[in-house]
Amino acid sequence: MGGRIIVVGGGAVGLACAESLAARGAEVLVLERFCHVHELGSHGGHTRVTRRAYHEGSAYVPLVVESEGVWERLEVEEGGGGPGSIIVRAGLVEAGSPEEPDLREAIAACEAHGLEHSLLDAVALRERYGLQLPSSWIGCLTPDGGYVRVEAALDGLRRAALRAGATFRYGARVNELAFGQAGLHVLLESGELLPCDQVVVAAGAYLQPLLPTRLQTLFAVRRRVLAWSSPVAEARGQLRDVPVWAVFAGAGMFYGFPYGDEGTSGLKLACHRYTEPGEDRRLSAESVDRTVHPGDLARLRLFLEDHLPAAVGPWASSKVCLYNCTPTGDFLIDRHPDDPRVVLAGGLSGHGFKFVPAIGRLVAELLDRGERAEVPAVFRWPHHLAGPRW
Repeated sequence: MGGRIIVVGGGAVGLACAESLAARGAEVLVLERFCHVHELGSHGGHTRVTRRAYHEGSAYVPLVVESEGVWERLEVEEGGGGPGSIIVRAGLVEAGSPEEPDLREAIAACEAHGLEHSLLDAVALRERYGLQLPSSWIGCLTPDGGYVRVEAALDGLRRAALRAGATFRYGARVNELAFGQAGLHVLLESGELLPCDQVVVAAGAYLQPLLPTRLQTLFAVRRRVLAWSSPVAEARGQLRDVPVWAVFAGAGMFYGFPYGDEGTSGLKLACHRYTEPGEDRRLSAESVDRTVHPGDLARLRLFLEDHLPAAVGPWASSKVCLYNCTPTGDFLIDRHPDDPRVVLAGGLSGHGFKFVPAIGRLVAELLDRGERAEVPAVFRWPHHLAGPRW
C-alpha cells in the first residue's frame, strides 16, 4: 500500500487505523482536533468492557478474539507494561429473565463458538456477587470477559502507529472533505488545505458534520452518564471480587465493573440502553449537555438500591460519554458512496471500543483491496439502509 492517507480522528478507531495503514507501507497523517486522550468523545471513563458472549450477533465474536489478541500483543511490546496492563480478565456475568432476548443471544453465542460459560440461578448470583434479582432470573458467567484500560490501550496503539511511521497533528480540526477533479483534499478550520490520496473518517461522535446531509441522518449522538459509587468500607472486599456485570432490568440495560481504582476510586456503572423512546435526535457532540444532573444519577442509584445494594454510597465522580449510533446498532465500515477513496469507520453505537484493532485491519483492507475486502455485511451500507429507521 502506497500514497498519502489522512486519518480524521485520533481516538481509538483512528489510532487503530493509523497503525494498520502505516504497517502496510502507507504515509499516514492523523488529524485530531483535541489531544491524545481526552474526555470529550466516546473513550472517556478509564475502562471499557470486553466480552465474547455477544448478544449483538455471533458474527462479532471472531473480531473480539482478534482484537483481544492485539491488546495482549501491545501489552508485551516495549513500554507496554506487561501482561494485564491493557486487558483485565475479571470475568463477565450477564443476568436477566430467561426470556430476555439479549441474554438468550449471549448464551447462544457462547454455545455457537464453544466459549467457556456457566449458568447461575438467582440464589448463586446473590450469594456470589450480591445481585438481588427475581427468583426466576438467571445469569451467564464467562470467565474470559473483563475490561480494557482505555489510556493504556490508546497509548499502546499510538506507540505502534508511531513505530510504523504514522505522524500526528493535534489541535487540528477538520471542517470539510473536498472531492473533485483537482484531487482529494482535507480542509482544516484554519483554512489549510491538505492534499492526500485517500481519507479515513474516524471522528466518532464528531462524524456527522463531515458527511453529506443525506448521510448524517443515518447516525444519532446519544448522551450517556458514567458514575462511580463509594460503598461503605465493609462492602468493598466483596465488590472487588465481582466480575464485570450487565443486568437486563425493566428500566434498561445496566452494566458496571468491580470496585477498584481504575482512574477513579469506586464502583463504576452506567445505563447502556434506556427502555423509554424519544431521545433527542438533534443532539450533537457540539451541543451535548456535559453537566451531570441529579436526575442522571437517580436512575443509577435506583438500580443499585434495587439490585446491588452493597454498592450504594456517595457518588465519587461522574461524567458524560457520547455514543454515535446507527439505527441497526451495528458499526458502519464502508467506502463513502460519493468517493471510493474515502472510508468511513463509525457508528460504533456504544459497544465498539473492544473491537478497534480489528476495525483498523478492516479499514486497511478496504483501502487496499476495495470490494475484494472481506468486511462483514452487517457493517456495509446495504445493511444499514435496509434496516430499521429512526
